[in-house]
Amino acid sequence: MSVVSAGGRRGPPKDARFRYDPRMKNPRGRGYAQSDVGEPFIPRFSAVANEGVKLSMPHDEWGDNTTVITGVTSEHSYNGDEKSAFSPPIGRVVGRRCSRLFWLFSSCMICLIAMFSAPAMCSIPVIAPYVGFDTPPIVCDIDCQGLLLLLVLKSVLLIVAIWALFWRKSLADMPRLYLSRAALTFLVLFILFAFWLFYIVRILFERYDNYKYIVSFSLSLLDALLYTHYLSVVLLELRKMRKQFIVTIVRDPDGESKTMTIGATSIQEAATEILQFYISNFPSYNFHLDKARHSATSRPGVSQGGAGFKMYNIEQCSGQEMVSEVNTRALMEAAARRRIAGYSEIMQEEMDFERRLKKRKYRLMAAAEDAFSHVQSAEQHGTNGKSVQNQMDSLTAAQNVFTWIVRPLTKYLKTTRLLPRHPSEVVTRHIERCLTLKLSHRTFLQRFFSDRIPTQDVVTESKWSLICAEPVSDSIQHGMTIVMRSHNQDADVGIQLVCTISSIPFFNLTEQSRTAVNKFALRISNESSV
Repeated sequence: MSVVSAGGRRGPPKDARFRYDPRMKNPRGRGYAQSDVGEPFIPRFSAVANEGVKLSMPHDEWGDNTTVITGVTSEHSYNGDEKSAFSPPIGRVVGRRCSRLFWLFSSCMICLIAMFSAPAMCSIPVIAPYVGFDTPPIVCDIDCQGLLLLLVLKSVLLIVAIWALFWRKSLADMPRLYLSRAALTFLVLFILFAFWLFYIVRILFERYDNYKYIVSFSLSLLDALLYTHYLSVVLLELRKMRKQFIVTIVRDPDGESKTMTIGATSIQEAATEILQFYISNFPSYNFHLDKARHSATSRPGVSQGGAGFKMYNIEQCSGQEMVSEVNTRALMEAAARRRIAGYSEIMQEEMDFERRLKKRKYRLMAAAEDAFSHVQSAEQHGTNGKSVQNQMDSLTAAQNVFTWIVRPLTKYLKTTRLLPRHPSEVVTRHIERCLTLKLSHRTFLQRFFSDRIPTQDVVTESKWSLICAEPVSDSIQHGMTIVMRSHNQDADVGIQLVCTISSIPFFNLTEQSRTAVNKFALRISNESSV
């Protein structure tokens, strides 16, 4: 049985042993039966009176997020405001890596066989007599030599085409098979198998003696491979360039939203394009600042709507039972009413934070302007005809500027929770670069005022998971919604991208002739002041 308690008080309420029930003539004690209480149970009961030893929480957490563990009862704190990192899905990581290595190895082998099959077909009749294989003598006239020159040219073009389209780093490791690329791979395998089978059976085993026809057969293989490459360009590249869908991306939990357009692709390919758009166009998510501002507006002293609710389970202690739907609905409605009632406190807290942030920002701007104005280059002094004294190198000048602005800069970075992202040595190097290139103080401060948080290390891999009702190898459709969860531990911790796909409509345009009217009349009424 689940019991809801508002406020989460630590001590037992008055008269915790007996409660008055208007449905019963006599008061009931703690031993009443479960059948006495209806399902839409309004919380009036507290199990704190008979609880055991209570565990103390850390000082940096609020008191209403408590957990009491006893042998009889279990108290759990349900609060939807906490945001934790998503755990990555459990899968066969080693198996996926092995399959990816196998796919890369097989793709490289197929590309090498496709590039050197035609030259090998023309070279085998020339090399065969030197390895003990009896072949007819080779006769190559002018037409045959021209075909050989064309074969060399087409082979070079095929190598360049394969290098431009396929010889590049993959953008993502997709969860399912890339159907278009796999179909093209099997098509190339079929072409190579068919041509080599015909070559071995009809030319090598039957010892065909017309070398010109052998060269023509090799050119036919090159033509088939070049046409397949053209088909690959159309399916893998040109098909995506025609924009057909609009994707609305909403980032959880801060609600930042942007839109983009994509072509007709599969769901996993669309997810790759969405992540590229997110990395390059979305502002950085400051998890620590968002958590601090949310905690400030959720304090009991600031907003009564942020106070949590306690869920008590009296009969079981495992903590794995589910809360009933009626109690959950009652909990959410009560929390919504309390939050709506405390909107003024939340608004006041947001305004105070914005005012404090602007004050520290303008103090930093004034300090940076003053510091940069006091540091002048020796070249400027020489231009003005003044003698240069107390010359400093760029590093010493940067250290002096950093000493003048370190206090307002530290206060501003502490307010925005970005102090760990800007170490002192990095800031000093940035000042040195700005002084060397003769940049202004506003250019220097742009790094700290920008909505993009600078990354300290090179990010080699970003881990995300894709959630969709349809198989991710299917094509995207109108009205489809996909969710991508971040499993990164630093930059995008606890982030979800909710993507809604809608198709671009067909535009029916008609031409309407404009009547050429160049004469106008002035209508004056009796009430007019003219």
